[in-house]
Amino acid sequence: MAGTISSLLLGPVVAALPPTAHAAFFRATDTSPELISDPEHRVSAAQFCVAWSELVRWTDDPSVALRIAEHTPVGAFGVVEYLCRSQETLGDGLRQWVRYLNILDDAVVVGMVEDEGTAAVRVLVESEAPAPASHELCFAVLVRQAKDVAQSSFAPLRVDLSHQSRVDPARYTRWFGAPVRFGCEHTQLVLSRKALDIPLVTADANITAVFAKLASDQENELQETSTFLSRVRREVQFSLRQASASPERVARRLGLTPRALQRQLKSEGTTLSAVKRDLQRELAGRYLDEGLSTSEISFLLGFSEPSAFFRAFKRWTGLTPLERRSLGT
Repeated sequence: MAGTISSLLLGPVVAALPPTAHAAFFRATDTSPELISDPEHRVSAAQFCVAWSELVRWTDDPSVALRIAEHTPVGAFGVVEYLCRSQETLGDGLRQWVRYLNILDDAVVVGMVEDEGTAAVRVLVESEAPAPASHELCFAVLVRQAKDVAQSSFAPLRVDLSHQSRVDPARYTRWFGAPVRFGCEHTQLVLSRKALDIPLVTADANITAVFAKLASDQENELQETSTFLSRVRREVQFSLRQASASPERVARRLGLTPRALQRQLKSEGTTLSAVKRDLQRELAGRYLDEGLSTSEISFLLGFSEPSAFFRAFKRWTGLTPLERRSLGT
């Protein structure tokens, strides 16, 4: 399971970086300010892992996730967050978080594990490229927001983290108001079953209905575009705008080696050059219909000059771009 992560989860990471680190960060993660600010963009698990590693390196703060949680504004995690905040009880909110977390991050699988006295938000399947600090941030944000919206006092029973840390656990214990343990069997946020019944001051059935519909729509859209070929097409389209849809660049953005990329495309009955050609041809027709100039289209499709685009379009369709535009077909 490779999975991808929404750029919404990278926004707080970038915000926590010192400004002098931005250029190096974007090079290391193969991203850009424009991509990070695009809520529909997704990065590979490998890119997400590198992003967190770069943040810890540049800040020299292994507990930086706690600092991010203190300054993350309400709404930073979009529809999923608002859906959780609108629920009747804390338990309902956490169940919605678990239900729709894949919209934000489908590189991991998280579930609610309940027994007679406790309940836990637990990582059931870890990412192939783990970013341990991201779990710290997730639990810290959940606890902070739970304290903000709960109608009565709330604190977790404990926080278990499977990774090791060079930070004194007391730092985490003070922040969470509960014991925090590293090197555990599971990565989980543990709370009492009674805490699940705490009402939320932000409960609103009307808002719940709206955001449940939006979350469902986003999940369906994600499922439709999460096939391997769809991901390749998305990365090729981005790389075309950077004039570099090379196998190395596309593979890196997908968290693969060029050889692995070629093997998977072969199993799908295609090649990277065929995906690029088909995408250029499809986008060329769309851009012509939208009224873009041939110079603009040439740039967006990664051609070195308009004449190269003219020749390619003629080869694809038997028409020049101007003839195609005049026909409107």
